[in-house]
Amino acid sequence: MRVVLALDKFKGTFTARQACELLAEGIRHRNPKIEVIIRPMADGGDGTAAILTDALGLEGMRVSVPDLLGKMTEVQVHWQNTRRLALVESADVIGVARAMARHHSLQRAHSGGLGRLLLRAFDLRPQEIWIGVGGTMTADAGWGLAHTLGLRALDAHGNVVEPALANVPLIDHFVAQDVPEFFRKTRIVALCDVNAPAQGAAVSLASFLPQKGASPADADLIQKQVTTLWTHLRKVNPQLSSLEDAYTGAGGGLVLGLQAVFPQLRLELGARKVAQATALGPSLQAADFAVCGEGRFDDSTFYGKAAAVVSQLGSEHQARIVGVFGSIAMQGAAREGARTRLGAETLHALFDEGQAHLSLQELSKASRARFVEIGLRIAHDAECASR
Repeated sequence: MRVVLALDKFKGTFTARQACELLAEGIRHRNPKIEVIIRPMADGGDGTAAILTDALGLEGMRVSVPDLLGKMTEVQVHWQNTRRLALVESADVIGVARAMARHHSLQRAHSGGLGRLLLRAFDLRPQEIWIGVGGTMTADAGWGLAHTLGLRALDAHGNVVEPALANVPLIDHFVAQDVPEFFRKTRIVALCDVNAPAQGAAVSLASFLPQKGASPADADLIQKQVTTLWTHLRKVNPQLSSLEDAYTGAGGGLVLGLQAVFPQLRLELGARKVAQATALGPSLQAADFAVCGEGRFDDSTFYGKAAAVVSQLGSEHQARIVGVFGSIAMQGAAREGARTRLGAETLHALFDEGQAHLSLQELSKASRARFVEIGLRIAHDAECASR
């Protein structure tokens, strides 16, 4: 009996590996004869660089860059000299940890620090750069990083407009500076945590604004600001993706700024790249169960999140799918429909939505016991399936 554990992070409590290890503890306690294979997952957001660094043998190089509000902070460029590959993670510099450390405002926050991080990566003269796009606390459509990389917004008087959503009404046009030739020759891949568009009737950029701290009124304003930014950026690069195109909603619209500077940008699902790098597919061969999951199961899960990718790969290898989530947004018939859509036989939640009031310490302590408990249940189900 083989069980493959391929969970993403449970943000704020456990890394992907920690979550997998806790489940494994429960499974092994119930039945040590069950073969447990651990393949931690990520989707382009928090934790992506750590998993890819382990899988590909990258080295971390510490550099100082500004965070989302301009304060200098230390982050890493991950590097593999053999293939001249550099990897940077947007969440590392403009993610939740940076926002929590200081007073955060979406109208002032921008992605300029990610642009500085990319410049440090270019210093290594890479043949290829992977950018983890996700887990950000910005919604500036990549204006900040584009500004850092030489694409400047000017007002009607020719003055440079500093990148911040609050300054969008001041923009008259963008002017692009020449970039070094090797910038254009470098293969650049955005590993996006979702394939959702910037605008759309279902899951889009607006769907992720509440978790960045935006109120409904803020979200309406930000949508208009992003549309205005896109209109100006497309004049610089007519090939810029439409706001209704897949991936443009990832990372607060970072893809738009990246495309404006790097027309050669390639867009991929981060979860698929991680699955490939960690050899998840081969691990699923002859697997009886594949366990997917992350902090929350909601509509965005179906837009390329790690749980959906793991479920699809597991199903392709005829493994039974089990979902383990911190919380499940759907209830009743909607939950059952979502379970079917995910392809899971069983869904487990650490907590219900009403327990969101618990402190981080309380959640962490209770989650440990709940993970082990769910592991015991998975082992029980595996035993029943083998009879």
